[in-house]
Amino acid sequence: MSSIPIHLAELSSEWLAQVLDAPVSAFRLTDTHAGTTGRAVVELEYASTCDSPRRLFVKLPPTDEAQRAFVCSSGMGRREALFYQRLAREVPLRVPRCYHAATSASGEQYIMLLEHLEDSGCTFHNASTAYSLDYIRRVLAAFARLHAAYWESPRLGRDLAWVQPPLQHDIAVQLVDRALSLHSAAMPAVFQDMGELYLQQTAAIHRLWEEGAATLVHGDVHDANLFLAGDTPGFLDWALLARAPAMRDTGYFLAATLSPEHQQTQQKNLLAYYREQLLANGAAAPAFEELWRQYQWHAAYVWVGAAATLAMGDAWQPVNYVLRSLERLHGALEALDSVAAIRRQLA
Repeated sequence: MSSIPIHLAELSSEWLAQVLDAPVSAFRLTDTHAGTTGRAVVELEYASTCDSPRRLFVKLPPTDEAQRAFVCSSGMGRREALFYQRLAREVPLRVPRCYHAATSASGEQYIMLLEHLEDSGCTFHNASTAYSLDYIRRVLAAFARLHAAYWESPRLGRDLAWVQPPLQHDIAVQLVDRALSLHSAAMPAVFQDMGELYLQQTAAIHRLWEEGAATLVHGDVHDANLFLAGDTPGFLDWALLARAPAMRDTGYFLAATLSPEHQQTQQKNLLAYYREQLLANGAAAPAFEELWRQYQWHAAYVWVGAAATLAMGDAWQPVNYVLRSLERLHGALEALDSVAAIRRQLA
């Protein structure tokens, strides 16, 4: 048996007992599925009374060979396991409690045993079912705490040097090209405009997304990666953790979450609120005008992720969910005039 199980079949009561330091006598796997990584719920039985949880959420490599190769080459599994090993206890956010995390140096092997959030009373998909500006502001305040805590921190070059800038993966170009071929006819003009600009100026756009003060960012904060613990926003899926400008998170979230009405009427107020929260938490926040320009650029970043996901069909996210996300994103790109803003900056 591997010291780091990479298949659910390699889990055992003995291994679970060892890593949990608890008298595990039996277990049962439920809700097994694979997306960008492998997932399951493990239900535990104990030989004696203890305080250990009855259910845990398991993350490990996906079973599909091609998907496993992608996750390994992109470092996603290893990066998230390292987050839970080294950072989860200190970040000023609500994140799932980690009971065990391990990874090989190559990232081919990794596993995480995480808090089963439903058992803790947490709720999910809150922007789509309980959308409010108050909810948006609470998420922005949480972002500000995270970003301010690591704003241009010397630690990013020392003990946190393993947190790298976002990976520019060649597969994104291939998938955006595929998305344009398959879906442009059914999409608004901004879909084609943004896709063509990205394909023409890929390297320059990625450099643009790196402009600004570096901090620690989650990198993938859409509604499916958020939960609520009472009134407190919580953050899931840290596989795209990175060292990057804060708008990597904030612009992504606002562009993907705001309703079309609020894109028109509230986005500047919300961005100003986020800046105020940065300042209140001790970060040397740039001027509002600079944050606004970065927001225009980073709305395109989340669009690229959504378009690439759409090109994969249902493999990464259900197509209907991605289409709903793109509808919001197209409204954001138009309201922000992002395509023209990026063209001006690169001219």
